[in-house]
Formats: sequence, structure tokens, C-alpha cells
Amino acid sequence: MNMATRIALIFFLFPLALSCSKDDTDDRNKFTGRYEVREQSMETFAAREDYEARIRKDPETEDGVVISNFYNFDIDVMASVEGNDLFIFPQEYNIFEFEGQGTLSGSIITLEYTVRSLPGESYFFDRLQAEMTLKE
Repeated sequence: MNMATRIALIFFLFPLALSCSKDDTDDRNKFTGRYEVREQSMETFAAREDYEARIRKDPETEDGVVISNFYNFDIDVMASVEGNDLFIFPQEYNIFEFEGQGTLSGSIITLEYTVRSLPGESYFFDRLQAEMTLKE
């Protein structure tokens, strides 16, 4: 192989290697997919109806994900991923505020979060624990 061919291969293969290694280190890859969600109120200890949620990458951030159908409300909630941890920063939807965090172990995310009404609205507060199991 002559020198010109080697240089051409390096210029062609180097960007491919970078793009593959960047995707391999994206912690969000471990979280994406469809999940069966079982949650329970830690205030009333009442089980809620199981439902399906979906996690996908937020294309606008390097560590963000979008959880669709959060709290079985058919809404999208933003979260960030760091290693095996998921953080739902405080955010509002309609008259509610959501906040929480979770941990991924294998194909299960254990999540704890709160749902509360915004100030000035009728009072509502719930603290929940959820187990999100990746559907195959």
C-alpha cells in the first residue's frame, strides 16, 4: 500500500472511529426504549394502574432524554443522564410540577419523584416510586 493510499484511508477511517466511540460512550443509549411502568404512591401507598412509557434521546442536549407518557399523563418530561443515574429537574406542565431521580440497573429503572400543584392552585402533592422495566 503506497503512502497516498494510507493517508486517504486515515482521513476516511478516523472520522468513522470518532463517531463510533462517541456513540459508545453516550450513557443515554442504556436508557432509550419502551418501558412497562409500575408505580405506587408513597403518600397513600395505593398502587396506580400500570402503563407504558418511552425514553428517547433529546437531540438538543448531550446528556438529555425525553420521557414520554410520564405519570401516565401523556406528556413529555425532560431528564438528564449521568452514568446509570437519571435526573428529572423541576419542570411544570399545566398546573403541576414534576421532579425526581432514578437509577438504572440492568434493564430496570427505579425512579422516585414528586408531583405537586403549582402555588395558587388547589393543593395536590404525591410522592411516588416507580419501577420501569425495559420491554423487549
